[in-house]
Amino acid sequence: MARKIQTTMEVKRTLMKVFGVTERMVNRALSFDSDSVLARKIRHTARMKGGWIEASVPEEEIFYDVTENGMRLMRQYFGNGAVLEANMTTGTGVILYKGCKKKDYSKVYLNEIPSMQEFAKAL
Repeated sequence: MARKIQTTMEVKRTLMKVFGVTERMVNRALSFDSDSVLARKIRHTARMKGGWIEASVPEEEIFYDVTENGMRLMRQYFGNGAVLEANMTTGTGVILYKGCKKKDYSKVYLNEIPSMQEFAKAL
């Protein structure tokens, strides 16, 4: 999973000055391209000065969630805009494509999930 520490240009300038390095070194450290002791210090200081980590999630990643009312959900997001959502509490499922319901499942069984994924990918 690709990750990067995002921060303002002002903080980057401060990091360059404090550590006596170039903007390129700061960028390499913040994008985790370098893992030297210096890069780790730069990342730590950037976080202390308000930097935040952004991470890109690979396509077709599966997320498990519990809603406020205790429903356990599994959601899988596809690069084409499709979403497979299975409610592990009720056993129901749905495939959405760009926000519109394409297929409903009254009972989702574990052995059916691969065919559901193929359907979602093909949309």
